[in-house]
Amino acid sequence: MISRVDVLVLIACLAAGTVVAVPRHARLAAETRLDEVTALSRSAAMAARLAHARWLAADRPPVIDGPRGTVAMTHGYPSTATLPLMLAGAETATFVYNDGVWRHGSVSASRSCGVAYSPPAAPGQDPAITPRTSGC
Repeated sequence: MISRVDVLVLIACLAAGTVVAVPRHARLAAETRLDEVTALSRSAAMAARLAHARWLAADRPPVIDGPRGTVAMTHGYPSTATLPLMLAGAETATFVYNDGVWRHGSVSASRSCGVAYSPPAAPGQDPAITPRTSGC
């Protein structure tokens, strides 16, 4: 037969384990989101450079063929709307894309955790690819 003392000891042990496990899980989840944002930022930069190289090789057309569709070019780099077509679906699976910003899908829309992209404002400039990690 289980006594009340045994039950209290069991509850105390479970509570102690929870006190340790929950903060650790939250920290690991935040680190994972940061790593995913960093990886997407690097992938987006590489995709933009690849699109630029294809654009130059094709004698600067207004659009190029990307791995997932036709990519409209703005000053030699993918437009805000079409850069995602240069990335694999697996690279962006945990993100929600809207108007040049990938937001991590596991955080609320009010938090800043993702990657922002904007094509160059003028010829000869580079696109802006900015990791946003303050809300991760």
